[in-house]
Amino acid sequence: MLDEAYLKRSITILEKSIKEKDSQEILRFCEENDAFIRSIEPSGDAQIDSQIQVFIQLHQQAIALIQHLHDTMKEQLFQSTKTRKGVSQYKGVKHAK
Repeated sequence: MLDEAYLKRSITILEKSIKEKDSQEILRFCEENDAFIRSIEPSGDAQIDSQIQVFIQLHQQAIALIQHLHDTMKEQLFQSTKTRKGVSQYKGVKHAK
């Protein structure tokens, strides 16, 4: 059986984390509540199902935020690696005549 109070708390936590763009809190929340997230199923009660729908939308937003953050970090890493390789090509410039 789905714990409605726990679902409401989860919605509140995710909403706050998404608004603040707190990736660490989102990752922590998802790791700690993985079993709960995977166990969510429609209940047949319209009110609870609407809360489940809200939670699913928030969870998708959180995933999109983390993926965007990951892509940004990956791009920054690529740029710094590219810059380092460019700098190492000019190693012999100080010894030039």
